Amino acid sequence: MPEPLTAACLSFTATDSVAENRARITKGIAAARDAGARLFLTPECALTGYPSAAREDLADINWPEVRGAERQLAACARQAGLALILGTAGPTEDSATNDALACGNTSAEVRYRKRCLTPLDKKVFVSGNEPVVAQCAGWRLGLAVCYDIRFPRVFAELARDGADAFCVIAHMAGPDPDPGTKPTVVPAHFAGRAAEWATPTLLCNASADDRWLNSGCWDARGIRTADGGEGLLLATLTPREMLDPWYATIREDSFASFFGG
Repeated sequence: MPEPLTAACLSFTATDSVAENRARITKGIAAARDAGARLFLTPECALTGYPSAAREDLADINWPEVRGAERQLAACARQAGLALILGTAGPTEDSATNDALACGNTSAEVRYRKRCLTPLDKKVFVSGNEPVVAQCAGWRLGLAVCYDIRFPRVFAELARDGADAFCVIAHMAGPDPDPGTKPTVVPAHFAGRAAEWATPTLLCNASADDRWLNSGCWDARGIRTADGGEGLLLATLTPREMLDPWYATIREDSFASFFGG
């Protein structure tokens, strides 16, 4: 059983300047270190700026600059003793992927490519196709990005791969076709994913004024335990084993229901 883990989420609104975003994240790493965190999350596309919000698309992105900034931030996090889950993007032959890069003080650097794309995403990105689990301080962290939260199979596969916690980075903001719906429904998805797999779930969302929900943490019961709209949010990931044994039973029953056997 892993020990409780202090995590920090930096909720901010990225710009179209990689250099500005890198500087903001660097300051956040220092603040998280000083607060005693061992895990640090940024929002989705925090390094590049989110297409349709900070920038129109990625046509003018300087990919060598992005890769250089990723290396700098990984080194900064490593020096601070932090595992970093960085919202970034990666080039493909004729498009790009929307990525969560786990680096810094992790057992290995791994890159998750967002699997579930919104219609707006599909104008800029191509989807990934593999679940990814990072390791930090004895925890196995299942990585997800934004729209993934609506699709139970993404989290079932992360649980199957041994995730002790789900880490979701997001840019959940913008117009709501049915005003008031997303601020009501989206938090319920986070509570549901946490509860159905008895797995603590951490969200780092952008701080845009039109965001649908704040960054936060849901424990293995599905209860929200942390909430913060802008700046640095601290949260504690608590292993399900520290709760009633029934929660371990829920996870076993979820495996049987979802995968059979």
